[in-house]
Amino acid sequence: MDIRLIHYFMSVYEERSFAKAAERMHVVRSALSMQIRNLEDELGTVVFDRTKRGVEPTVAGRRFYELCQPIARTLAFAKQEMSDLVQGNSVSGSLRVGLPSATCQGVLGEILDEFMGLYPNVDVTVVEAYSRYVTEQVQSGFLDVALGALPLEHSGLACRPGFQDHFALISGQPINGPQFTPCDLSTMRELKLIVPSERHLMGATLLDYITRGEIAVNRVMRIDGLVATMEAIRSSDWGAVCQSIGVMQELDRKDIFIYPIVNPKMSFDLYFVHHPRRPLTLAARCFVDILERKFAEVLERRKAHFSWTSASD
Repeated sequence: MDIRLIHYFMSVYEERSFAKAAERMHVVRSALSMQIRNLEDELGTVVFDRTKRGVEPTVAGRRFYELCQPIARTLAFAKQEMSDLVQGNSVSGSLRVGLPSATCQGVLGEILDEFMGLYPNVDVTVVEAYSRYVTEQVQSGFLDVALGALPLEHSGLACRPGFQDHFALISGQPINGPQFTPCDLSTMRELKLIVPSERHLMGATLLDYITRGEIAVNRVMRIDGLVATMEAIRSSDWGAVCQSIGVMQELDRKDIFIYPIVNPKMSFDLYFVHHPRRPLTLAARCFVDILERKFAEVLERRKAHFSWTSASD
């Protein structure tokens, strides 16, 4: 069997769309459809059901995907091993990494300064975006690795835990008393809250809490973007919920009040995500190592200022 057929099949399976898979594999849709028909002829069974909503794998298709995964991973790792062997100890090439805005705000400067100092021959591209978007960009092949949201089960992406963050309420006014006082969002009846729109994971989560009454608000404003949010709260009594790592550089400021949220209990899990058919290069592995070390340092700094336990606990 031609290995290209396996890659074509896996792309359609993961994208659930011939059009998206064709774009990902850099072929025209008609050619991709023909290749899948050839595969089905060779296997003697249908692997996809074509519907108005897209394509869905059949029982045979799901089983064939399970069998193809170790084949694709082995080939990819073999290619990467040979590349590492040829490269030796020299870290070079390109690196395309995706990070959420809060991570960029909290630690990116320190990470890039160290990484570029150690590995000056690496051409680095950083994409700052919401966690769900950078995960999608890994799947599309644009990014090598990302600190993103947990990928969908059928995406085919490989992931491992990267960083668990907690949330804090921030404002330009002391809306919850002295700096770093733990806050209960279910009791703040006069809270005017800025949240991301529903198309973002964090925005959808916060709006769901508001709908269920677990966050009490007087007014809601939707803003997408960390910089815009910080500007909106800086000189007002509006509040915003953000990841604690995103405010680590703001701890000594006098015009920003930061309150760890103890109710509702919320945490945000981020994962190192990459495609198993594109194993992490030596440059990517070095970048992830530095990122993990910086996260450990952030956790230590955070313990000195924040507590996610209320006085009554």
